Amino acid sequence: MSLSGPQVRRLDERLAARSHGLTPQQYLNHLKSPSGALELEALINAVVVHKTDLFRDEVQLSAFRTQVLVPLVDRARRPLRVWSAGCATGEEVATLLVLLAEAGAEAGSTVLGTDISAPALRQAQGLGFAPEQLRRVPAGTRERYFVQAGARVALAPALRERATFQLHNLMDTPYPAPAGGGGFDVIFCRNVLIYFTVEAFQRTVEVLAGSLAPGGTLVLSSSEPLLQLPTSLRVLRGEQAFFYVRADEAPEGGGAPAFPLERKRDSGSFPTVGAPGPGANGRKGIDAGRPGEAGRGLPSARPPPRVEPASAEADHLFAGVLDGTSSGGTEDVAEKDLRRCLALDPDHAAARYLLGLLLEQGGRPDEACVEYRRALQSLEAGRARAVPFFLNPARLQVACAHATERLEAAGRTG
Repeated sequence: MSLSGPQVRRLDERLAARSHGLTPQQYLNHLKSPSGALELEALINAVVVHKTDLFRDEVQLSAFRTQVLVPLVDRARRPLRVWSAGCATGEEVATLLVLLAEAGAEAGSTVLGTDISAPALRQAQGLGFAPEQLRRVPAGTRERYFVQAGARVALAPALRERATFQLHNLMDTPYPAPAGGGGFDVIFCRNVLIYFTVEAFQRTVEVLAGSLAPGGTLVLSSSEPLLQLPTSLRVLRGEQAFFYVRADEAPEGGGAPAFPLERKRDSGSFPTVGAPGPGANGRKGIDAGRPGEAGRGLPSARPPPRVEPASAEADHLFAGVLDGTSSGGTEDVAEKDLRRCLALDPDHAAARYLLGLLLEQGGRPDEACVEYRRALQSLEAGRARAVPFFLNPARLQVACAHATERLEAAGRTG
């Protein structure tokens, strides 16, 4: 983990509260011993973050449904296997089960939820939630797929039985695999890797990529772009979000084919690529015989706002950097294009954040900190535009603040 100053202080406070007067080395020895297993579980639960909601980041989920899920359901014609890595208390698992149902996925489709926290997984297994956690769920979707369970709201049994849970630390191998072998069709790992060191981030992405089936899709948050793309992954981008697809050819007689990736660099537009439009497939979905309707319960993808020519060119350069990761673009070229982008639009916070990541990964933390700080200032002042791929300014602001705090703290102790 790569922690900011405030996060380190909170961790120290929780360690002090749980160590019961032991020295740090004594406490560590206890955690490593067989008798410390319960204390280790309690400590993990005390320091990890579980707060989340259903249908978090609706814009990205809408793009996922249109660009990835509906075409996959139409093409695969078999049960799908989905993994939510870092599932906390099950909100993302429930969200994915609803999305599968509404896309008309086959009845045997499953979602695996994994997390490092055993108490979180025990709570997740019931797939029941406080009413406020469903505030993003449209009324019709809530009525169809959720039932009242005392003071909580639970996922309907027909969907709940499609979920499984497993204790797993992303630093540990082997990684989970679907029942029957092979890889996952989709892996969600959102807002987890942003807290990893550069080395841990890259290693985890490589193993996640290897856990995908041919043509499978990796979904990260918009604040976790891959600047060093594993050779097996390609970028799938559209107007609202970007995804990473395992580009291996499917083995004969099984698996889904890789997405046809397309790049259009001759204009400033950002076409939706690699996916046919949604359509009814006429098959029985996992909602136990109730016909699914692709897109129910999520807002339609919003068209991008009209922008000035300079801003459109800046967005074009920004998109090119992301595409360049899958076509052999070098770090020097990426840095040059990002700086050109920022010359056109100094408040392009997403490009400045990307430049900060590039500089940090290149061993230039002081320069990176400057870029993170300037991106944060643009976001806080409301000057930054919502741009393709990064349409969640609030989340980007958190990422910039975290990166700034982390590098500033490292500079003080270095």
